[in-house]
Amino acid sequence: MKKILTACLFAAAVASAAPLPTDPRERNFKLMVDGAEVAGVVGYRIEFARNPMSKDDQRRLGVAYSPDQRRLLITVTQKGLNQLQDWLNSATDTSTPASKTISIQAKNNQDQLLARWDLSGVVPSTFSSSAAGTIDEVDSTVEFLFDRLRLVEASAK
Repeated sequence: MKKILTACLFAAAVASAAPLPTDPRERNFKLMVDGAEVAGVVGYRIEFARNPMSKDDQRRLGVAYSPDQRRLLITVTQKGLNQLQDWLNSATDTSTPASKTISIQAKNNQDQLLARWDLSGVVPSTFSSSAAGTIDEVDSTVEFLFDRLRLVEASAK
């Protein structure tokens, strides 16, 4: 009886010491917000489009205008949502959410850097998430607007 109890206690100790399994999609992306890593990032898209119209172009018809379109979209699991929660909530609680600096890296399955971008003046803009049926994971898309984008490094391969 003592051997069984000892074996059970040993198995419980090993199980509690073992790292929790992570989503394998996370291995390819690293997101840093103001220098702190955000886990749970499983995808991204960066968009930049130069708008050739000048700021005083009369075709605007009084609509809010930005000379360029600058968007960062990230896909996160609930782990990422948890880490971004305060920042995302500030976007709905105030008319001027805090702007932050973001660095995002794309890596291959051998953990080699494929590309790294640095973005500054980043603020949350749009959030979307949906689910149906029985689920084990919640994926959400967060859209950010940014002031400046720099491609810092890209693999020559």
